[in-house]
Amino acid sequence: MTRFNLYTGLVLCCFCLNAGAFTTPVYQPESFEFDLPAVPPGTQSQSLPTSQAYRGETQVDKDVMDRSRDWLVEYLNSLSGNIDSFFIDTFFSEEIVSDDVKGSRAKLSFYTRRELGEPVDYKFGLSVKVALPNTNERLKLLVESEDEDALREGDPIESVENVEYTAALRFIINETDKWKTNIDGGIRWGLPPDPFVRLRARRYAYFSEWELKATQRFSYFTSDGWESESDLQMNYPINITKQFRVSTRADYLLNDGFFELGYGAGLYHRLSTRSAIGFVANANGDTEFGATFDAYAAGVRYRRQIWKDYVFAELSPEIIWTRDTDYESTPVIMFRLETVFSQ
Repeated sequence: MTRFNLYTGLVLCCFCLNAGAFTTPVYQPESFEFDLPAVPPGTQSQSLPTSQAYRGETQVDKDVMDRSRDWLVEYLNSLSGNIDSFFIDTFFSEEIVSDDVKGSRAKLSFYTRRELGEPVDYKFGLSVKVALPNTNERLKLLVESEDEDALREGDPIESVENVEYTAALRFIINETDKWKTNIDGGIRWGLPPDPFVRLRARRYAYFSEWELKATQRFSYFTSDGWESESDLQMNYPINITKQFRVSTRADYLLNDGFFELGYGAGLYHRLSTRSAIGFVANANGDTEFGATFDAYAAGVRYRRQIWKDYVFAELSPEIIWTRDTDYESTPVIMFRLETVFSQ
């Protein structure tokens, strides 16, 4: 590795750790010799300064440093295209991180939730997807934390320590504008380890002005057995800043023998390039004793980009009605911090 490559690597690291770097030059010009090309007969040769042309001494001035900084800024800002769509699509589509962002990406999240009359709880989340080289993005390595309400903790430290993770290798079977099909094979960390396999097929379609996204998953965990998850999402663009969504969900665990159901609707409004708000409502139930619903919620989600292109904050107050509280109105507020890195 040449000094120039080493210098470039160090600058990249320093810039990522401190955006206000580049305060002092660290590059020392390197002298090198090379043979001059022959001058054709009858052609008058141009006189060039020996120090710059013939001896090959590289001069580093402020322009070079500015260009280096501008290049790095442009590189990071090139994420803004993905992050910008990611920002709004994540808000409009909860699965954009896991399924619809190509290349490698990582997400860290931490949120706290308070329900009136209950103690505050916390939850830490981690999701990493690495596109393996030399596989034409056919293979991806996944490391994810379990996304279950039962994993919330009453202590912020325990919410980080007690997270359950899964690691899997994903093979992309088919990926087009209309279909995305893949299969995962991996293991849920723990004692004893819990191997699993998961198949997912997603279909994109359009009906008039509606955008439809249907997803079907089949999975087998050694501890839980076979499970089926069916999702249907329908989006209607009202204009370039507003979108209406209707979604349905049905999960079936073979060992339980009944479906868990979920229905939702939301109106999402992009306020600016840095913020969006959503007005959402949902109902949840199951078919254990017939198709019944025992939990309802209505609330507001406000999401804002608070630092750079990859740090977001979200505030979500809502009212819930559950069978356990005899459907009394219960206020809930949630706050989330999320950091996203995308290739």
